[in-house]
Amino acid sequence: MEDVQTIIKVNQRLFTKKEKKLAEFVITHPEDVIDMSVTEVADTLGIGEGTVVRFCQKLGFTGFHAFKIALAKSLGKQEELARSNDILNIVKENHIKAIEETSNLLKLNEKIVYQCAEKIANCRRLYLLGVGASGVTALDAYYKFMRIGIDARHMMDPHLQIMDLSSCCEKDCVLAFSQSGSTAVVVDMAKLAKQNGACVIAITGYNKSPLTSYADFILLTAIRENPFQSGAIRSKIAQLHVLEVLFEQTCLILSDKARKSIDRTARAVEDWIY
Repeated sequence: MEDVQTIIKVNQRLFTKKEKKLAEFVITHPEDVIDMSVTEVADTLGIGEGTVVRFCQKLGFTGFHAFKIALAKSLGKQEELARSNDILNIVKENHIKAIEETSNLLKLNEKIVYQCAEKIANCRRLYLLGVGASGVTALDAYYKFMRIGIDARHMMDPHLQIMDLSSCCEKDCVLAFSQSGSTAVVVDMAKLAKQNGACVIAITGYNKSPLTSYADFILLTAIRENPFQSGAIRSKIAQLHVLEVLFEQTCLILSDKARKSIDRTARAVEDWIY
């Protein structure tokens, strides 16, 4: 197993002044680094994101994400949970904690939740963006909002998704899901939507990330994933909690329109339920 901290130490002479500052931070705060985005690392140290990427490449990694994976391995993150004798309670507590901490963040931004729901309730069309695990959350959002009469759009294929998104305008709203906030395809789609004048709402775990730079509103989940936990169910629970709060607030705004649409869609499938 690679010992990333040792690799850093033996390559100290190759680093620039800024890279040495980053190397020291990684060695002294490795647990923090694997939970941070490249933007957060750069902002914390007052250096450029390019410096972070070049530092990782100088050590033989393709980029910051690959570097974090190796760092997590060297810290034995995977073995930590496997050694536990109380897996049932750990999973339960993690899920409860995900909801509680995410709920606390939403309470701090209650006004933003209402503003986002207003945008969704009054938009011409709602585009739902996400790939991978976050794509599953976007699909659930499509099901929810479609049932209350919102003209929702979602496609699992990102090529079809961005082609559909190309016709969005200032009358539309975009809900972008990315736990890391640095999923390139979601960031690119959010950028296109922003350029077209649409309102972009980001649901993410990182306040400072490439995705949030294109967002009009940010709704945060409390979960920070290390590279081995990407798509973990506790992150999904946090995303779904934010989605449910946003959905229920939108229902309240739409009132009778939402209830009538739910009744209509329920009748459409009632003959298929035995």
